[in-house]
Amino acid sequence: MSKITNIFFSPSETTKKVLNQMASNFSKDYEICDLLYFDGEKEFSSDDIVLVGMPVFAGRIPKTARARLSKLTGDNTKAIAVVNYGNAHVTDALLELVDLLDENGFDVIAAASTISHHSIFDGVAVGRPDDSDIGKINEFAQKCIEKIAAGDSLETEIPGNRPYVDYKTLPFIVSCDESKCVFCLECIGVCPEKAIPDDDPADVDLDLCTRCTSCINICPENARAFTGEAFEAKKPAFESANAERKEPEFYL
Repeated sequence: MSKITNIFFSPSETTKKVLNQMASNFSKDYEICDLLYFDGEKEFSSDDIVLVGMPVFAGRIPKTARARLSKLTGDNTKAIAVVNYGNAHVTDALLELVDLLDENGFDVIAAASTISHHSIFDGVAVGRPDDSDIGKINEFAQKCIEKIAAGDSLETEIPGNRPYVDYKTLPFIVSCDESKCVFCLECIGVCPEKAIPDDDPADVDLDLCTRCTSCINICPENARAFTGEAFEAKKPAFESANAERKEPEFYL
């Protein structure tokens, strides 16, 4: 019997939400492989089905997520590839994800780019995925189920370019309001780059930090946030430039 696994890297939990919604369409329970925490090898059989979701960081899948996903291998395992972005640009991220899965022994039968509330600029794509998005995600999932039953593979060309766009590190500062911090240490445990010192959760090594937002998202006191002149200068221009609604795209 086929085993279904949801594989995702979701610092702000929006990609996780999309993948779980998609998996709920299958008529069986699914396992979870959360690459924010899991950094080990894993093999999947030809009978397995995997749903793989990645956020888009400046047109690429995150470097750490790519490294962790590279340790997962398939044996002609059926895979659905999804990138989730904040209504700005997918660029090469979906193509990169499909290429990586192909290289690692997965048979990609379908792919999608979906939209969620932007994790850094909170004025973009507010409330998404909304009911319209969820309806389209469910419809796509049903089509994927039909393709898997028919034994079909991906037929549509995925947009993007090779070589992929270069990785980019944002110049924004992630800071902690020490008057709010209760030293729960949740941020230390969730940071995939180990950029927050064990003895000082109010600090962050910006040379290691990828601005993934995991520490901001998990903080129960809302003590962590993006700050600084670069962020404040970019925010209104970015939100204005990406105000027009984009729609999810599906490739079968």
